[in-house]
Amino acid sequence: MNANRIIDMIVRQIMRRLVSKGVDKGFDVASRMGGKPDQQSGANRRQTNGLRPSQNLRQAQRMTRQMRRFMKF
Repeated sequence: MNANRIIDMIVRQIMRRLVSKGVDKGFDVASRMGGKPDQQSGANRRQTNGLRPSQNLRQAQRMTRQMRRFMKF
């Protein structure tokens, strides 16, 4: 085996590990975004309580627009 093949093997292993960690992290983030309403964080619960339905709708539309920017795969 020459040095070039050894370096290629090492780089391939490192890249495989980095890509798999990135994919795992992406799935974790995506799974947290689609939670059930009863599992909302305290900040989200405070934001939606006490608002009129039209304000809730406006807030949901704004959040959807913001999330769409990051959901491009």
